[in-house]
Amino acid sequence: MEYFENFLGRVDLTEKYGDNALLLYALELRLQIEDIQGVATDALTDGNDDKKCDLVYISEEDGIAVIAQGYMARKERRSAPSNKASDLNTAVTWLLNESLEKLPTDIKAAAYQLRNALEYKKLNTIQIWYVHNCPESENVKRELNAVKLSCITAIEQNMNENVNVIALEVGNETLNKWYKSSSVPILVADEFEVPTVYGGYQVNGENWKSYMTSIPLTFLYDNYHKYKDELFSSNIRGYLGSLNKKNNINNGIKRTVETKPTNFLIYNNGLTIVVNDIIEINEKSIKVKGMSIVNGAQTTGAIGSVANKPTEEASVTVRFIKCDDQSILRDIIEFNNKQNVVESSDFRSTDEVQDRLRKEFENIDNVMYLGGRRGGSEDRIKRYSNLIPHDVVAQCLTAYHQDPGSAYNRKKEIWENNTLYSQIFSEKTTAKHIMYVYSLYLAIENKKNQLKSKNREGQLDKIEQEMHDFLIVRGAVWLLIAALSSGIDSILGIKVKDQFSLYFKSDVSLEEAVELWKKPLSIVLPFVSSLVPAVQDGLKTKDVINSSINDFTEKTASMLSIMKVTPGAKENIESFASELEY
Repeated sequence: MEYFENFLGRVDLTEKYGDNALLLYALELRLQIEDIQGVATDALTDGNDDKKCDLVYISEEDGIAVIAQGYMARKERRSAPSNKASDLNTAVTWLLNESLEKLPTDIKAAAYQLRNALEYKKLNTIQIWYVHNCPESENVKRELNAVKLSCITAIEQNMNENVNVIALEVGNETLNKWYKSSSVPILVADEFEVPTVYGGYQVNGENWKSYMTSIPLTFLYDNYHKYKDELFSSNIRGYLGSLNKKNNINNGIKRTVETKPTNFLIYNNGLTIVVNDIIEINEKSIKVKGMSIVNGAQTTGAIGSVANKPTEEASVTVRFIKCDDQSILRDIIEFNNKQNVVESSDFRSTDEVQDRLRKEFENIDNVMYLGGRRGGSEDRIKRYSNLIPHDVVAQCLTAYHQDPGSAYNRKKEIWENNTLYSQIFSEKTTAKHIMYVYSLYLAIENKKNQLKSKNREGQLDKIEQEMHDFLIVRGAVWLLIAALSSGIDSILGIKVKDQFSLYFKSDVSLEEAVELWKKPLSIVLPFVSSLVPAVQDGLKTKDVINSSINDFTEKTASMLSIMKVTPGAKENIESFASELEY
């Protein structure tokens, strides 16, 4: 399989996340996630008591949640074990049904976030994935269908009924399709003669041409049944299904097809279809080669799902696009694929602060910072090994400068909200300071992964267990960054007037900076139990956050005052401080 060769080359995932690497790879491919490392911080559960749930990804911005279980075969198998798929029933039950007080630490924060998003109608789709590197099978599909029904029942009984639930076996075949669609966006390469209605007109640009027309719904109905999801190879969502609810959009589309077919054209926004070639246009048809619906998957899926084939007089407007410029094609796919046409950070990518930071990073060896600019589809496959993701940088800066709640709960808003943005990205923000803060984040992540590994082997002592149980909770990393920043005066033994002035000396590489952070971390980590109250409600309450941080800094300050007169410990603190400029 082509995808697997690419996956094995993703050492940024395989070396750090082990058996969970394939889960993250699948999530990255399907949802076109730019900063998968940042997502992994919160999305992975991966504990001894994770209740059969390896990953819970929640994007309120896109209205999507993914609950996933993974399996990695060490040798060739005919299919993945179906009992691992049925285990997702356990995951769904614990996440949606059990009282929060009974939930283990590993998934409590995930359950809280998921239920909160459902309660406030922030989600329109829950996808349940069983991700593995084996051929897909009917046994697994049957088990997943049972999980889907359990999830629907739990949601209808306890929360918001108006949510689509989709269960997917994400094995070799599906992963290969997702991989191909990320690099070659048009999977359906056949030639089509598409009947047109009411004529049309052509518009030509540099390296692209487009034809605007309308086509009968029968064409979409027939080809949806023939190609299914391959018809949406450039669309990250595919068809999300319909609910028998008045306000469900896809169900509304189906009702229009069935009851008012002649009005469909004026009720619907239409489709955008990219093609490999526009071969011929005449009064009655357009002949194209290749087809991928980049906008209109829900329309097409709803049309294809009606009980009876639409009538001949029903039509929909369509824009066919043939583009020879891959960068423009990626933009067409990107801008048409998302409910929010552009990412929040796109609005800031050209401002003077980000432009200056990109230039400053050019003078730092072995790191790359794009400052809100996205690398396009190709980067999702190849990846820059030295890329510092701008979203993670924004979260790190927000947390370090004493707003961990926004770092965790308002990730996209940091780029949209002028106040949040200007607090961390201003004339005071430098590439060196970003390196200083980002290396702290990496050091904490490394420590968390080490503790996870020891926990799986049952080798944690009591204090390490407390550290582990804190760090695996969602939002804990951002809270710890804020807490350590709050106590930096005690660590350095001086009063820091402006935290933005802190950075490592020029000859300190990113890897060396991560190593340097190990020293202060080893001192403060035994006191993380003081921070637990703040993460129990998902960093929602500012007073609890501030109280927890104050308690933490008081305890660490007392310990530091003792250590500074202790041989060995004093030298460790001084060696860290000696590499800083302030």
